[in-house]
Amino acid sequence: MGEAADIGRRVQQLRIGAGAALDDVASALGVSARELSALERGDRDIGDAELTTFADFVGVSELAILEPDSLLGRLAVAPRAGDETVSTREAHRRLIALAEIHHVLRDGGHEAEPGVASVPQDSSGRWLSRANQLAEWAGQRLGDLTRDPPEADRFAALAAAIECQFGVDVMIESLGEDGPLGLSMTDPEFPFILINADVMRPRAMFTLAHELGHVLAGDGSEIKIDEDLRGNNDEERLANAFAAGLLMPEQRVSSLIEEHGRDAKCLAMMILYFGVSFESLIYRLHNLQIVNATGRDALKNAGLHGLLRALEDTEESTMLLSARERPPRKPPRHLTTRCISGIWDGTISAAPLAGLLDVETDELVEKLRRAWETADAITEDYSTPKDSPEVVEQAYDADPVAV
Repeated sequence: MGEAADIGRRVQQLRIGAGAALDDVASALGVSARELSALERGDRDIGDAELTTFADFVGVSELAILEPDSLLGRLAVAPRAGDETVSTREAHRRLIALAEIHHVLRDGGHEAEPGVASVPQDSSGRWLSRANQLAEWAGQRLGDLTRDPPEADRFAALAAAIECQFGVDVMIESLGEDGPLGLSMTDPEFPFILINADVMRPRAMFTLAHELGHVLAGDGSEIKIDEDLRGNNDEERLANAFAAGLLMPEQRVSSLIEEHGRDAKCLAMMILYFGVSFESLIYRLHNLQIVNATGRDALKNAGLHGLLRALEDTEESTMLLSARERPPRKPPRHLTTRCISGIWDGTISAAPLAGLLDVETDELVEKLRRAWETADAITEDYSTPKDSPEVVEQAYDADPVAV
């Protein structure tokens, strides 16, 4: 089978996978339905402009068409939804662009090194059993996320632990207030988590754990887009149950209740220790049968405002309010490092890294140029002859944090 036939068949597969009608795609490409049918049969070649337009129309990379066996080709195409927001489409394109950067870096010898191959398997077929197994395993790998005082940044700690322990990049970026809560790529070659920085930190915290659940569950080569966290299928239920079990371990919940009793302060302390929202905590208490459905609904109706009123003007109420701030923007640790290496050896330009760091390309190029010129000044042991005591004392006059 020739190249035109291979590409034509791939175009047809992607069009059908996206749920797009032949006439609609033909109109977008500026050709007749007859010409598009000929392309899909392999009777005509696809032009460069047509390739770009078609890839954008179905929401894939051009490489997904030209290299179907690559990561970009394996990523499943999500059916086009009529109620999909512009922000969601842009977030999806953003993740595709990140996968393209990975593709170029990998071909240049800068491989990703995720550590998700050792995830335990479960043959029970039950989503809840699988979620609990994964949460226990991941919790052992990530360590006790509640060991720091309640005012610590749980969200930042979890993101850092995921990158360190699993080698899975976590990126925090503005996706718009009407954008998805989070997205994830679940392919083991390049697992990636993208969280919306425009939501409050407790919600972002649960979303981060939810997306990690998708990655560890091995949900195929997909891009998961979570506009909300409703459990409308077993994959989403598993991700929710995993997040609840990871962030709010049963033993830690029980110990906090034993320590503080069943009162408003205990609820506040659990929210702060776990870094979750009031609603996430209430559902977890019901999952563990610490409260029944009636008690859960009563607490839900009271809401966070009811909890704040019960706490009155206490330190815990102040901490609860401050914990609802939005998370700061964060570039992906491993992809950023790979980009820097790729720039040094000419695999990629500085533009992709500038996009990750949200800086102007010219500004980044200048910083990299200075770094390159001064690299020789940092020797292996950075040792030089000792200065006199007078010179050492004078150094205290300098600003130690000035750039």
